[in-house]
Amino acid sequence: MELSRRSFLVTMGIAAGGMAMPSLLQASSPAPIAKNASKRPNVILVFCDDLGWGDLGAFWQNRRAYAGLPHIDTPHLDAAMCDGVMLTHAYTTAPVCAPARASMVTGKHQGHCSMRDNTFDCPIDPRITIGTVMKTAGYDTWHIGKWGIGGGYESNVTSGFGVQPRRAMACDAGFDYSYGYPAHGHGHSFYHWCKKSPGVNVNWRNAREGSPIVENVSSQVYQAKDAYAKSYLSLSAGADGTTFEKDTEGNYYRRLIADLECRYCYDTDLFTAKMKQLILKHKEAQRENPFFCYACYTTVHGAGSRNNQGDPTLASLGNFHVPGAPYPASDAKDSTWGGGVKWEKNAQGFLPFKEGGASPEGNTSNTYIHPDYRHYDNESKRRYATNVRRLDDAMGDLVNFLKLHGLYENTMIIFTSDNGPAGEYLAPGGINWVDHQFDSNGPFKGMKRWCYEGGLREPTFVVWPKGIPASTTAVPRQCDVPFQFPSWMATLADVAGVPVPAHCDGTSILPSLTQHGKQRLAPIYCEYVDGGSGHGFGFEQMMRVGDYSIVRNNGLSGKAELYNVVKDPEQKYNLANDPAEAERYQEMTDNLLRYRLPPNKQQVAYAAPANAFFNRTAQRSAVDDAAIPAIAPALPAHEQPFLFCERMDYFVEGAETWPWVPQFSSMQGVVIDEENLPQAYGYASIFWINLEKEASVTFSAQGEGGLHIWLHGAHIMGYEAGDCNIQRTLNLRLAPGLHPLRVYQTTRNGIAGLVQWGVACANECE
Repeated sequence: MELSRRSFLVTMGIAAGGMAMPSLLQASSPAPIAKNASKRPNVILVFCDDLGWGDLGAFWQNRRAYAGLPHIDTPHLDAAMCDGVMLTHAYTTAPVCAPARASMVTGKHQGHCSMRDNTFDCPIDPRITIGTVMKTAGYDTWHIGKWGIGGGYESNVTSGFGVQPRRAMACDAGFDYSYGYPAHGHGHSFYHWCKKSPGVNVNWRNAREGSPIVENVSSQVYQAKDAYAKSYLSLSAGADGTTFEKDTEGNYYRRLIADLECRYCYDTDLFTAKMKQLILKHKEAQRENPFFCYACYTTVHGAGSRNNQGDPTLASLGNFHVPGAPYPASDAKDSTWGGGVKWEKNAQGFLPFKEGGASPEGNTSNTYIHPDYRHYDNESKRRYATNVRRLDDAMGDLVNFLKLHGLYENTMIIFTSDNGPAGEYLAPGGINWVDHQFDSNGPFKGMKRWCYEGGLREPTFVVWPKGIPASTTAVPRQCDVPFQFPSWMATLADVAGVPVPAHCDGTSILPSLTQHGKQRLAPIYCEYVDGGSGHGFGFEQMMRVGDYSIVRNNGLSGKAELYNVVKDPEQKYNLANDPAEAERYQEMTDNLLRYRLPPNKQQVAYAAPANAFFNRTAQRSAVDDAAIPAIAPALPAHEQPFLFCERMDYFVEGAETWPWVPQFSSMQGVVIDEENLPQAYGYASIFWINLEKEASVTFSAQGEGGLHIWLHGAHIMGYEAGDCNIQRTLNLRLAPGLHPLRVYQTTRNGIAGLVQWGVACANECE
């Protein structure tokens, strides 16, 4: 592209064109990494699968109980909520599993996450995740359960989304240890299974079939010499002839878990026992480092009905899996485990609590229905309620175990789910099942795969007795602050004492949890290409700002709907045609284009090939190719040039503790006079693009430092130190008017180490 005279290069705080940058300098510094690790809490982030906002007692089921309707009891979860805070406006980032998990782990909403739609097993960027954030802060990091965002498996087929290497498994993404299902589809069962028939094994290393439990350790753990790191290698029993091997595509070590350890063991029980084992080993080792456990249960997803995922030797072949026996009772006399599930291996190396025996003839797997629900009038109700109740028993067991070992007071437990409730596995079936079963979507409209409240709002609470005020009554304390998954990365960084990564779309909700400090809010943005809701929603988008939510189906061809979801949580009253809301409606509709980057335009260095991680439907294409709306009319060229700076803050103190470009929006600048400007190691700037007519604008960057750029609310360039040594470019179509740019830069080598970034307009904008 030939560049016109309206081409600017920005470096050293000067725009080429001679315009000096104003400095708005304030005193403060970024949060350094916490020095006293023992005072920070342990963190357990429990992430459920398809559990609806209305599935928990305190959220909705207790109301059904009072009304004498079929309901689900969750006494342990309700009790835990009273020890913390119930978050009633917590949102996912997508109404389906894979993209929601990608956003949770990467801290990026679906406007610019590298995995969108339901592209099973396409790899995320593993370099800055909730795992790496906590690992950098000095935590021991564990992943338990379902992963499915690491590459390979489903995506590694020619008929799918293109061959994607397995480059982002948990132990390549900041976790020391991982135990669970590596592929997305592997988690569509509640029972480990890795045999097609006697003597014929599934290829657990690459195949999408089966539901193999695989154990992974990071390269750092595998190669470490200290006793605690080595203990990870003996926590479980490898399958016959399977020792830890280095993965051929990733940089971690893995092995298949033996059938004797976990076959016919319901995975809610298995994963809870594994957590108890890890916590016990951590305590026995007298670790000063706190631990972070990302626990991904399969509850309450349907199971075993597709792609040969279900074990054909289960005692019952019902495709919505339940346990094989009652949950083991607590035991006050058991000073090690407190009763419940245990991890005491016998000579054969498997869990002592398991449904039935270790052979197909002796197992009772997938047969147990909780006594409270045996009278319900169909099998789906009985199995669904039993599944949720089992999760409640497991959480009660875990809390009891933490209390037994004196860890409960300083452990933060975050409980949430990935998306709204599903119905495809349940009788009477169809997408309206939530209206006829348990009201799993609570009072809301929609379910899984819908970008309405029922598909996006999640049952969420946080407990941290030492840091979060508890309820003073038998009713949980309620917090109505709206936020979505990326805020967990920001909150965990805040808790751990490290700066929030710049790319993170969330803000810490610690002020709301602790009731100390001022809560900042971030806009909530979701998108998804309808993958089978039954309603043909096409390309869906949702954005919430304040009390209002805007929903648009079928891309630009659809009419956006506006709701006040505080006054109208059921979304009965569409305000799109209300004259009093015309200005809000237009602004929020424009924001559906301003807060996202088209996937084929993504410039994050680690992004997958463009055709591999999103569904480019005609509806999405129209949105992707539309000009991004301005926020105000253009200023006359004689008043302001094509690019001008509003403000720039400089940062220097604490720069040595920045492991990544920090989220400067939560920090204040440090006073530096012009003579000492070379001492600045961080820059936070606000620029404006001033366009007289619609044009294609080119953004470019090159240099050794870190650089993150937002256009409106879209993260259009994101590079850490070393990512941008070769030139990067990006072309976007912008509507006429003013467009804000937010720019964060860091350097480890003074001004000479800054990334030089530029904005240019072709001759058409003359």
